[in-house]
Amino acid sequence: MEPNQVGPDQAKTLLWTFFAGRATPLQKQLLVDWLREEKNQELYYQALHEWEKSHPQLIPDTIGDWHRLLDRLTNASPAPTSSAEDIVRPLASHRTGFRWWMAAAAALLIGFTGWWKQDRLLYRTYATAYGEIRRFELPDGSHVTLNANSTLRFPRFLALQNTREARLQGEAEFSVIHTVDHRPFLVHTPDQLEVRVLGTEFIVYSRNRGSKVVLNRGKVTLRSLKTRQPALTIRPGDVVLVDRRGSFRLRTGEPLADHAAWKEQRFVFNRTPLVDIARQIKERFGLEVQLADSAIATRQLSGNYPAQNADDVLTMLTQVLNLRADRQGNVVRLSAMP
Repeated sequence: MEPNQVGPDQAKTLLWTFFAGRATPLQKQLLVDWLREEKNQELYYQALHEWEKSHPQLIPDTIGDWHRLLDRLTNASPAPTSSAEDIVRPLASHRTGFRWWMAAAAALLIGFTGWWKQDRLLYRTYATAYGEIRRFELPDGSHVTLNANSTLRFPRFLALQNTREARLQGEAEFSVIHTVDHRPFLVHTPDQLEVRVLGTEFIVYSRNRGSKVVLNRGKVTLRSLKTRQPALTIRPGDVVLVDRRGSFRLRTGEPLADHAAWKEQRFVFNRTPLVDIARQIKERFGLEVQLADSAIATRQLSGNYPAQNADDVLTMLTQVLNLRADRQGNVVRLSAMP
């Protein structure tokens, strides 16, 4: 069978055979050739993730452990060190064996694609384009909704990690599940903000002008790696602004729905200067907004406005603020009406 003739179902069967350690040399070579096609690599990741979920990381020898415990209780001259090791060894060997297998499975693809693709192998990237909002399920079962022009990197193989660490550029709403092993969930941003949580719903915003964390429910702890200030634990309803120096500013009593309006393709302004609105348009739609003078830049706007694209926002601004919009390509200039 030629590699390019291997269908998705056949490929999955071959991969699961390989993961189980039963692949023949011919099957392994077929997989090598199949994985040379870049389009097949994501199928490899999916199959490995399904295999990991279907095969527990730890399979304790409960019957053997029970008999060893009885021997310890009935033996008149036990050897504490030896018998204790006998009980622990099966658990450690299962865990070590599984981690070794996971490392070997990861190394398989690294060998096929080259060491320069290690980052792509170990982390999956979720991204949205300008004007696009998408919801994703992460490998641990948590969910994330990405705002436009945002990127999230998350580990593919959680069995090899002690924590769940996400790296965000842009804005996202997280719905994090609690794991049976209480494994922490961390969100890192480019400005060295760390958000630590066990299970909750929250929004993280991180772009050039700073970061913001909005907690819907649960509990999170914020820490700036730029400063030595103590970590800040916030409660549901809290909003924390983080400036470029890493300083925190806590705000309470704000309507949290306003901070998630982007999920419904809406803009919410509260005496917001036009210069800040121009930045929001650039972040969400990639459109460069130039303001004719400082008088226009400082004009303020309040209200709740639906906008699925940049043209919707421009139409609203020109009508409400009585402005003129002159657009050339990806740049628009707002000026006062003559």
